[in-house]
Amino acid sequence: MHFVEHPPQGKFSFGRISLTIGLVILAYFVGSLFLFLDVYLNFQSHNDPIISIADFADVMGKNRLFIWMLFPFVLVFATLIFATKYIHQIPIKSIFTGRDRFDWKRVFFSFLLWGFLCILTTLLDLFYHGNFTLTFEWSRFIPLFILSILLLPIQTTCEELLFRSYLLKGLKGKFGSSLAAILVSGIMFGLIHAGNPEIAKIGYHLLIYYALIGIFLGYIVTLDNGLELSIGFHAANNLVIALLVTTNWQAFQTDAVFTDYNNPGNAWWTILLGSLMLLIFFFLLLWKYKLKISR
Repeated sequence: MHFVEHPPQGKFSFGRISLTIGLVILAYFVGSLFLFLDVYLNFQSHNDPIISIADFADVMGKNRLFIWMLFPFVLVFATLIFATKYIHQIPIKSIFTGRDRFDWKRVFFSFLLWGFLCILTTLLDLFYHGNFTLTFEWSRFIPLFILSILLLPIQTTCEELLFRSYLLKGLKGKFGSSLAAILVSGIMFGLIHAGNPEIAKIGYHLLIYYALIGIFLGYIVTLDNGLELSIGFHAANNLVIALLVTTNWQAFQTDAVFTDYNNPGNAWWTILLGSLMLLIFFFLLLWKYKLKISR
């Protein structure tokens, strides 16, 4: 049985699927409340309105905000594991990989490869534009690094489970076509980023790149019969965003190594460069793992 198909022994009635979706939404909603509860209880006397991500960071501190932004994904991750075992009654391994065992080597190879590409292109872009500051401080960076290592892989793996496992499998069963499932799940992955501060700053056309990443990862998962490569990719991507460069308009407000003061522009260059990076990453995976495109 291929990874993008639900195990035949599992229970996937409309009621069970609806229950899982409802619990996931509830878990995310409950987890999100902690940020606003913290602001209400501890920063109620703040005079200026707290509206943007930058406002939250200024008022409560970047690391505290970082924790509350990622905490909902911890609850969602636990909910997905619970639903897998007790609602759908399938082995937990089956939502991660179609192999006999989870392949950690694939995760680390993907992580290192995409992390290297991200760091290289980010630094080249920074030094090309020049309008940045080295803001690295050990006392601030170490807590951020620890929090990032602990929380970001949970957030990214949670999204992979939702879009490249649960949703992809369900759409494949609905449409009977892997291609349709990959396209729809990828577009949905793009659309969930519509509320990100980057979209408000740059424009909705940036969603094209998010959707492209979703489609790309869905295709990789289908080719490789598991989430390992997409988990490594996603973790590396978000860790570089959180640890290497920060701006006053992106979703993650962190004590990163560099602060970028460049105007983000219209992002078409970002989309083009990102697409080129995806192609390089894809062909290196084809070479490394002898993946068959015809599958």
